[in-house]
Amino acid sequence: MYKVIIDSDWGGDVLQLSCVLATKPDEYEIIGATVTFGNASLAQNVRNAGSMLRLMGMDHQIPVCVGAVAPSGQTSPPKGDNAHGNTGLGEAILEYSAVPPSKISAVDFILEQVGNEPSNSIILIATGPQSNIAQAIQRDPDIMRKLKEIRIMGGCIRPLCGYRVDEQLNRISEEPIQRYGNITEFAEFNFQQAPEDAATVLNSGIPIALFPMDCTHQMCFTDQRQAMLEKALSGNPKLIKQLVDMCSGPRKMDKQKFEISPTLHDAHTTISMLRPDLYTGNWGKVDIITDPDSPQYGKTEFRPEKGGSHLGTQDITDSDAAYKTLVDSLLSALL
Repeated sequence: MYKVIIDSDWGGDVLQLSCVLATKPDEYEIIGATVTFGNASLAQNVRNAGSMLRLMGMDHQIPVCVGAVAPSGQTSPPKGDNAHGNTGLGEAILEYSAVPPSKISAVDFILEQVGNEPSNSIILIATGPQSNIAQAIQRDPDIMRKLKEIRIMGGCIRPLCGYRVDEQLNRISEEPIQRYGNITEFAEFNFQQAPEDAATVLNSGIPIALFPMDCTHQMCFTDQRQAMLEKALSGNPKLIKQLVDMCSGPRKMDKQKFEISPTLHDAHTTISMLRPDLYTGNWGKVDIITDPDSPQYGKTEFRPEKGGSHLGTQDITDSDAAYKTLVDSLLSALL
């Protein structure tokens, strides 16, 4: 059995990836929820983590540990894109957990857990800005190298067809362009929010499985998939609305920037643990542009490399099968 720490900004996607793990308790044990800034404020994301664990019936057994309020060395987060609304949950409303956050900080929790367990026994899921993980690596790189791996949703390896928009998400032109990111034309949100921290993690030598945007865009929350979810949850209208609202969070952004249905990003970090046969990729090295004066700040570049420590996931061989795995996991974990 592997132990798993989920480090994220705890938006709606994180409930999905958590439920996937929860369906295999004999193989994976979630031991902690470490929280960072990101799609919403740190305080909101802490509440979200408690609410999601409560929905799963796990808030009394999994500690929620408060982490970075901003990128390392900064006191306030950079401007986001409000893709998932003010709460990071789209329009969904979840009941708060009565269990208070842990008194142990996110970085202390990560180092304590990894340090106390045998090497290669803990997997770190990372689907937000990488600040907590970077700080843990900087504080004690030897302990962090005991991790089996870090599974990250972040970056973009191959360009995607998209459109240029203004700050209100209105298209400036209907002329298609190549996009390497969702928050900017060159950068994916999680890496763009703290590129220097992402670089610390990528350069750590710890094995990393990366699920970039060009991979995750291959599974969207289409009308047909929404109908499948609603049918599976028939008889539980409250839960249907909560899940549909969370899955639909980035609808406007994805429509305007990419002409696609809302993307289901983070769940691939764990669906791939249950169904590795559904994903293909190459080993190599991922670099990130950290010059804040560059218009490509936060852009990732991948170099195939034998013996590389980064597995860059490229394609989902059967997105319908991946989505069915997700729906089955939601039913198992939440009903």
